[in-house]
Amino acid sequence: MAGSIGNMAALYKKKFIYVPPTPPSELIESANFTINFTERKFLHVGLNPTEKFDVSILIITPSRFVKISVDLLRRIFSLMGNILSFILDQPQKYKRNLFLETEIISMSSMVYQGENMLVIESKTQAGCRVLLSRTDLMKLQYLEWSINETVVRKSTIIRPLVLKQFETMGNYLDQEFTKVDSPPKTPEEMIVFINNLSDDKIIGSTPKEDMNFISQLKMYASSQLAEQWAQRWNGEMSPELFTESEMRLISPPR
Repeated sequence: MAGSIGNMAALYKKKFIYVPPTPPSELIESANFTINFTERKFLHVGLNPTEKFDVSILIITPSRFVKISVDLLRRIFSLMGNILSFILDQPQKYKRNLFLETEIISMSSMVYQGENMLVIESKTQAGCRVLLSRTDLMKLQYLEWSINETVVRKSTIIRPLVLKQFETMGNYLDQEFTKVDSPPKTPEEMIVFINNLSDDKIIGSTPKEDMNFISQLKMYASSQLAEQWAQRWNGEMSPELFTESEMRLISPPR
């Protein structure tokens, strides 16, 4: 027994080392909403190049973040009345309420620093979770219409333009690829090739648009551009990235 007590004492004395989660993907044309400036809690809405340029939502705190989908955000707003009703109750240390659980995320309550908090936690990314207080949730509820308007605008207006310019930039890369004496041979080399291109030259050679996302595509979607380049030059065009209405079908470069 003495040995086990000694082991437990050593365990509790062990210094906790915070391991931050892998940073989230950069979002294109991101709009930011302040949930709590003092505690550095923000909500970002933008197009995620790692998810076919669909709209993604990031809730970011000083040390952690969680990524949620548009559908999940709508479910949070639909449950807000029940969530706030529980959060406003007298905190009970050992009482936990599960509001929502899916294959990729869970929403539950916990007591932290004497206050009921909502915990949104990813089930697919280790360490990705955020805590929202009553004040945070009320501010989020206040921002509901503005956030929804931003989501709709990015889904219906911005995303088609970004997809169009993504394909246009792919065509530009085909032209530049044939001009170099030692062209890249791997996707990694292609990413370096893309990063070394001049933004001004790319923009100057592409059709003029009211909104231009070429620089953001170069910075945040270089991996996706390199992957598309590899598929096109290897004759392995994948139909999964975009639909035909999004101009996914492009003839192979000559």
